[in-house]
Amino acid sequence: MFLEYMASSYSSLPKDRMLSRMREFFKGVILVILLGSLISIAVGWGDDRPTQFTWILRLGSPVISLLAMLLFLKVHFRRDEVPDYLHKLFGGFFDRDGFCFTFLTGTLNGVCYIEVYFQNKYERPCIGRIALQPAKGFFGRKRIDAIICEVECDAAGFGVARIPVPLPLKVQGKKQKFEVGACVKYPNGKGRMLRFRDSMFIRTNSEFGDALGTTLAVGYILAGGLVIQKPATVTISLPADVAQEIPDGLKPEFKTLWKLGDPPLKGELDTF
Repeated sequence: MFLEYMASSYSSLPKDRMLSRMREFFKGVILVILLGSLISIAVGWGDDRPTQFTWILRLGSPVISLLAMLLFLKVHFRRDEVPDYLHKLFGGFFDRDGFCFTFLTGTLNGVCYIEVYFQNKYERPCIGRIALQPAKGFFGRKRIDAIICEVECDAAGFGVARIPVPLPLKVQGKKQKFEVGACVKYPNGKGRMLRFRDSMFIRTNSEFGDALGTTLAVGYILAGGLVIQKPATVTISLPADVAQEIPDGLKPEFKTLWKLGDPPLKGELDTF
């Protein structure tokens, strides 16, 4: 676990990636069937001179619609097998192939920290890498160094990385939009998915390149998820009166707050 930019890109094996998106794609297919059956109902009951085919539409389409709706609800609202701490504590979050995360900022001893809270959807450990770079505005990018964070996340693990960040004086106390990239590797495969909530699914890796095919993305959208085709962005409020240079010896810190097999967390988080 360290802070640096690595040229190699982590990604799951094609088979694992396909399996991880089958649920979202299946939900999209169900919604297409539901939409088609609703159109068939409208066509069938809108015909003033019903034929045998029209009666098939009138009687069969409602049954198909009902079955499709029930199947979608069963898939969409599948109960999580482990606590979803990211959702409970922060609401929305980013998702890169099962590696989920969100951001906070804080200060300690006059230094700005970016805190990355992360959680693994799968039952086997992963290595995730997250990248933040200032979004390009009208006058180009602001002079803030890109932030690259690599973490090891336990099975279904929930944790936090705290990264010291130097802030130029002109951006202190202001809101800054960052582009977000991420990639993930599951050295031992993913195993079963244990959390099922949809979130903002990132298609860009930590080098801000598109890594997924259009078919799966369409399925994810139809299933109710949000697919970010361009680099996702997050707006972060930066603190004021903090260091413009990081003191020597100050390094990122990482902590696992919960992992598969631990008792549920209670009360306030014991971070650092």
